[in-house]
Amino acid sequence: MSQISDRAAPTSTSTSDAGESTIDRRTWIGLIVVVASQLMVILDGTIVTVALPRIRDDLGFSEVSQSWVMNAYVLAVGGLLLLGGRLGDLIGRRRALLYGIALFTAASLLGGLATSAWMLLAARVLQGVGAALAAPTALGLIVANFPPGPDRAKAISWFSLGAASGGALGLLLGGVLTEQLSWHWVMLVNVPIGVAILLAAPFTVDETPRQPGHLGLTDTLLSAAGVAAVVFGFIRASEVSWADPVTIASLAVGASTLVAFAVRQRRTSHPLLPPRLVNSARKAAPFVVMLLLPGAMMGMFTFMTLHLQDVMGYSVVASGFAFLPFMVLNIGLTVTGITARLVARLGAAPVLMAGLSLAIVGLLWLSFVGPESTFVSAILAPSMIMGAGIGLSVVPANVLIVDNSPAADAGAASGLMQALLQVGGALGLATLMTVFGPLQRSDPSGTATGTTILVGSSFAVVALLVLVVAYRPTRAGQA
Repeated sequence: MSQISDRAAPTSTSTSDAGESTIDRRTWIGLIVVVASQLMVILDGTIVTVALPRIRDDLGFSEVSQSWVMNAYVLAVGGLLLLGGRLGDLIGRRRALLYGIALFTAASLLGGLATSAWMLLAARVLQGVGAALAAPTALGLIVANFPPGPDRAKAISWFSLGAASGGALGLLLGGVLTEQLSWHWVMLVNVPIGVAILLAAPFTVDETPRQPGHLGLTDTLLSAAGVAAVVFGFIRASEVSWADPVTIASLAVGASTLVAFAVRQRRTSHPLLPPRLVNSARKAAPFVVMLLLPGAMMGMFTFMTLHLQDVMGYSVVASGFAFLPFMVLNIGLTVTGITARLVARLGAAPVLMAGLSLAIVGLLWLSFVGPESTFVSAILAPSMIMGAGIGLSVVPANVLIVDNSPAADAGAASGLMQALLQVGGALGLATLMTVFGPLQRSDPSGTATGTTILVGSSFAVVALLVLVVAYRPTRAGQA
């Protein structure tokens, strides 16, 4: 049976010998604060998606340049998340959370008040920087504030809820805000949430001890430049082609820079990304899942949104509500504690395999969607299956990451996980755009959606295969 990591001693709470929770109300409120920060960061990756046409018309973006409203955020947050994790270790994770949320909130206000394209893009970059500081602290703060056992399992389940539901919730909320108010509110909605987090966190979340070491400017630059170059290369490929010289050069620079970063991590005494986090197949496998699964799901959200609006004639709000069945199953498995109980009884890896399998079945079923499809006949059932699959996947993936990571590396592990979530979604979407674009141009009736989702399902298939190989039973009979 998978056990939640017990390597980190709690700072202020413990579990009684009888197994009864001694977590006080203050700490549970602190968990809400941490989960809210996580949800806000994940949600902001998709909330502007349905508002892009309004933003384009209002601020004068071109058809090509409008994608940078999304890409600017992803490049900033993906490139700096490892730095954010390291900074949290050095200055304290609660302090890093507060700094990040303060910057994120201010940038959201700037974006909401934007009157020009450059102003909005600058705000999106600053949002990404703030998210990169705040997001990696979440998992480390949970480990520090909750002792090993059922309470920590429950806390990780709620933390996982932000990652599992943020994408779909962003589409739903973005549609409602854009349709009922204006696109400015997809930015401004973060302001009251951010202020509430800043006011509550100092009183409800315990600070973590500062870790020794230094920031590592060279490592930071290498990781940020490598991730940014790779992401830009994939984006360029989706906009131009894989054979484009700029695409090839960007991918080559990114790959070589990341190799140089990996080499330095093995040689430095204070690595930004400790190699011990991924020095075995079992440790690396859940991180691979966090890279590949978001690509499949982000592709599904994006292309199904386009299909619902452009082919089936749904409004912005209606297309957002079309993902409600997905969210109900996804959130329901977490908030009812079903996933956590399954993990405790069966182990994290088997539950994650089952969740990935369900997600794959849902994606394959959804790939049959076409111009004549109706919501009930082609979308409702597979979206519910995918919701159950994701609801059974994110919690055990986080449990495996926590179990495999020493307490001192919680910031680095969380930073890597968050980076993979953000970058994986961006890379997956950019890759699928190279499939969708030519198909859509050759037949704009709606046949491209199903084929693109079918290709996207391969990301989840690879993730499942990696997990099965890494966690195959050993001679000693371990699961």
